[in-house]
Amino acid sequence: LAKNIAKWILIITTTVGAMTGVGIWFSTTVIQPDSIGSLLRIFFWAWVTEWVCFITEVILLLVYYYTWDRWQDPEKKRKHIYIGVGLSIASWLTMAIITGVLAAKLTPGKWIETFSFWNAFFNPTYLPSLGFRMFLAILLAIVLVSLFIRLFVKDLSLREESFKVFGFWGAISLPMTFVLGLWYLWSIPDQAYNMIVLATGMTESTFKIINGLALLILLVYSVWLIRSPKKVPIILSIAVFGASIGFIGEFEVVREYIRKPFIIYDYMYANGLLAQDREKMNEEGFLANATWAKEKEITEENKVEAGREVFVGQCIACHTIDGWRTKRALGKRLAGWDEEALKNYIPTMHTVRVAMPPFMGTEEELDALAAYLKSEIDRVNNEKEVSQNE
Repeated sequence: LAKNIAKWILIITTTVGAMTGVGIWFSTTVIQPDSIGSLLRIFFWAWVTEWVCFITEVILLLVYYYTWDRWQDPEKKRKHIYIGVGLSIASWLTMAIITGVLAAKLTPGKWIETFSFWNAFFNPTYLPSLGFRMFLAILLAIVLVSLFIRLFVKDLSLREESFKVFGFWGAISLPMTFVLGLWYLWSIPDQAYNMIVLATGMTESTFKIINGLALLILLVYSVWLIRSPKKVPIILSIAVFGASIGFIGEFEVVREYIRKPFIIYDYMYANGLLAQDREKMNEEGFLANATWAKEKEITEENKVEAGREVFVGQCIACHTIDGWRTKRALGKRLAGWDEEALKNYIPTMHTVRVAMPPFMGTEEELDALAAYLKSEIDRVNNEKEVSQNE
């Protein structure tokens, strides 16, 4: 049973994990190049170390799996176990390092003042985040493997033995996940804490009910594994699996969302602009400080084009005109707005919608952005009318 589980860990780690890892680097570099650039400068040696740990993990996993049947005498079996322990340590170290990077994006702490690697890595939420992820990972492993054991292992004695082990670790991990999760919540900024429910898209009461039910299902499952490991209902196994996947999915969405309007809290906004440059941009102009901008000075002839460049520089990380999230950029809410209304709204939008970064730029650039948005609103509305007439 353990060997079969190791086989699937091998497949997922060396293929699915490696491929999606490359995909994450590609997509984040395209969408948030400034953020990735900053994180690489801060955590260069941490990422190098993590890469070494990951390669070590993969090598140990390959050796661990392919020597399983070959190393059967007591001395070699002891070495095999040591390799398994080394694999576990290398795997944990990759999480411990990456958690420092992820946690620093929400709570950079004293790094904002010192720009010290150690202040960034050992940030205010590092320890609670590391502990929370560690015990949550154990719970997810228990839930995932238990489901497949319940569905496919017919040997009741083997199933009972496995579930007893899982029940023991589940009884430890569930309360630890809850306690460390509370510590994590108490350590994040107040504004981020207040955005948690908003991030889920639920009402506060629905949020409490759903998460309460998920915790209750996990608790019942852990007790059941300890008290009646031979008689775990399939429906309960499926329910706890769904609750666990839903919980980790919700956590990842919330973790990303509550950083807004920042991508690196109190340092860099979600559009890649630095918080410290806001006054400079308002005085000197956004386009004057944008190296990629073709239009440096705004005239009546290039006003709309200059507004488009402001939109690309400050809005396109989250909004598009013709592609994904079109309606959020130019939806019904803005359909009847004229340039003056847009111009009055843009400087205050970050107070109305707290997830949005503030506008940075001169009065002329504000006019240009309003003109561009109005032109696009008119174009989209005209296309809709033509489509409806057809």
